[in-house]
Amino acid sequence: MATVLYVDDEDAIRRVVVAWLTRRGHTVHAAGTLADARDLIATQAIDGAFVDLWLGDESGLELQYWIDENRPELSPNVVFVTGDLGAGDSARDVLGALDKPVLAKPFELQQLDAFVARWITQPPPPSSSERPPSPG
Repeated sequence: MATVLYVDDEDAIRRVVVAWLTRRGHTVHAAGTLADARDLIATQAIDGAFVDLWLGDESGLELQYWIDENRPELSPNVVFVTGDLGAGDSARDVLGALDKPVLAKPFELQQLDAFVARWITQPPPPSSSERPPSPG
C-alpha cells in the first residue's frame, strides 16, 4: 500500500480524502498549510502527494518548488487539485508548463485511486534518513 500526502486548506475535503484512502489500506497524512506539508515530507517516506493549488494565502506551487529542491524523487508523484481551472485561467498555463496532472474540484474520489495505483507500482522514494547527504 502507499503512503500518501493530501494537502488542502479545506478541512472537510481533507477529512473525506483521508477517510477514502485509509479505507483502501493506504497510510494517509494530511496538511492544511505549506509548513505542515513540508514537515511531513521531510519526516515521512511519502510515495505521492495531492496538493491543492490555492491554500488560502499560500500556493501549492511553492510546495512543488520546495519538493523539487528537497525531495526531487517525489516530484513526479505530485498531483495538483484545484477548483480554479476556468477558461483562460493562468493556473492552467502554469501547471501545463510544470507538466503535472491536475484534478479539477469537485473530483470523484475514485480518480485518486488511479494515481495512487501508479505510485505503488514504482519503487518507493527513499526516506529522508536514506537519502545521500547533500554535497558541500
